[in-house]
Amino acid sequence: MTTIQPFKATPSCIRMFVLTSVVAAAMSVLLAFELTQRQALLEQSQMRIDAPTAPAFMLDREFLQFQHALDTHLSGQDPLSKDTLIARLDALANTIDQVRDAGNSGFMFKNPQNITAVDAMHDVAQQARAALAHDDLQHPQWLALQNSMTAFGEQTRALGISTDQMVSQLMEQQINNMLQQNQQIIGLTGALLVFLMISAGALLHRNRAHLFEKAALEALNKELRQAQQDAEAASRGKSLFLANMSHELRTPFNGIVGMLSLLGSTPLSAQQADLVKTVNDSAGHFLKLLNDILDMSAMESGKLHMHNGAVELRSLMLEAQAIMRPLAMQKQLAFELQGLPDQALWIKSEATRLRQILLNLLNNAIKFTERGQVVLGLQTHTFENHPALVEFSIQDTGIGMESTVLGKLFQRFYQADAGLSRQFSGAGLGLEISMSLARLLGGDIQVRSQPGVGSTFVLSMPWVAHQPMTSPSVIEPTSDKATPHAPPNLRILVAEDHPVNQKFLSVLLQRMGHQAKFCDNGQLALQALCEEEFDVVLMDIHMPVMDGLEATRCIRALPCPKSRIPVIALTADVFKEARDSAAAVGVNAFIPKPVQINELQLALQIHVMPHTDARQAIAHA
Repeated sequence: MTTIQPFKATPSCIRMFVLTSVVAAAMSVLLAFELTQRQALLEQSQMRIDAPTAPAFMLDREFLQFQHALDTHLSGQDPLSKDTLIARLDALANTIDQVRDAGNSGFMFKNPQNITAVDAMHDVAQQARAALAHDDLQHPQWLALQNSMTAFGEQTRALGISTDQMVSQLMEQQINNMLQQNQQIIGLTGALLVFLMISAGALLHRNRAHLFEKAALEALNKELRQAQQDAEAASRGKSLFLANMSHELRTPFNGIVGMLSLLGSTPLSAQQADLVKTVNDSAGHFLKLLNDILDMSAMESGKLHMHNGAVELRSLMLEAQAIMRPLAMQKQLAFELQGLPDQALWIKSEATRLRQILLNLLNNAIKFTERGQVVLGLQTHTFENHPALVEFSIQDTGIGMESTVLGKLFQRFYQADAGLSRQFSGAGLGLEISMSLARLLGGDIQVRSQPGVGSTFVLSMPWVAHQPMTSPSVIEPTSDKATPHAPPNLRILVAEDHPVNQKFLSVLLQRMGHQAKFCDNGQLALQALCEEEFDVVLMDIHMPVMDGLEATRCIRALPCPKSRIPVIALTADVFKEARDSAAAVGVNAFIPKPVQINELQLALQIHVMPHTDARQAIAHA
């Protein structure tokens, strides 16, 4: 089930959020100012500018018309002037009542003097109505009305002027408010513009920084890709170097070990036999060191692969005892087995590597033990909720180790006795290789130790049962098997370019009762095979002109029956790539150098015997 991780804002996201919030807030304030100004404009549009001044001018107009009608009536120039006067008075009275009752006059009445003037005008209208009740124009009320009208004319004009001034003040105030708001909007807009310019500059700077970071990242990725390519090239170069070094070291070493084995089988004096044994022991130590270095390199490069199959633990323990007991006897140490199964016990694992781990641990136990014994034990454990385990224990009565040493024991090149004058030889690779192999097999190694008492190494492995093997399926035989008997009187074609190895194989094959023809490269071997009949080809891999892989590929392309001839690779290249390449071109068996006699005999027995029997049957038919 995929777990969705919560969003985590980066600093750049937070900064962008803050900038956006500030811009939004500024725009909100600007919008509020705009709405306020809009409301003011709406109010101004709803209230016409002439609305506050209209009542004052209406009163002034009606008053002047009534005054004119009154002057005409009193002068006697118009006989109908009294009716006109009454009409004008009614109009003035109605206008006064409308102004006093109408809401739009509220602005005019903000000035108390205007209220007094309107009330006085109402009184004048009442006085005029009383005067019109008398036909005698000389009546005192007429004279009082005329005087009141003359005196009140200045008030009506003052009423209009006062109202006009108030409107002017109102308009000026509104204009000032709008100008102030407009100034605020301009300032806010300017500040917003400056802020946006700063934000744009910041974004531009951030964009440039991003482009710079992107360019730097691309450059770094390019450097990393180049470094990866260099590392891969170095790894390939290292693998090639190790393959070449393995070949260059093992090729002469094959001649040394082979000649020593041949020399050891000849009649020798006691002193000569001792010298040959010493050289053999040194050669064995050198070969172990070389194998350790190659194994370590293969594990580092990830090229060491496990091929699990059937492993029989009882035979494995007896085999380890047979190999290591002579070494223990040289130091007068007892070598015992504990927990040896009564019958065959099969598990699924990698036999070669499991044997290598046990032999490494046993060799260390014997090396660091001067007296007493070494015990190889076996226990099986089953659990309810955990996988079953198989445990090999290697216990010795040697020098033991301090607790500070145990934590560093499986480090590369580490040795408890690491001084220049250390007593025990070795490169310090065996335990690291053993631990790495154990973990590749799904297991582990634990150690307990006490100085002066001894040490116990425990190799624990998963116990996966496997069906018993009913027939051997060995393609790469090992030196600890019983020596088989190869078919006698074989005609063997040998492709080998090294003179010492040619000499060794010549003597070895002659002693085994076979005839051999030697070629210095694959092309000559292919030519000889086309011209003559052979029972088997022993093919070196690294040769000039045509290597062993190409020669084998060409052999498999020949017409039958020559294309089916067994090809056994004898090579100093022991890496897995070499084995896979050899199998891909049709090599039947792969024997690493230095060549052991029993390995060669077993390969001949397995791969050549069926071929010669089939060929003889065809010939007889």
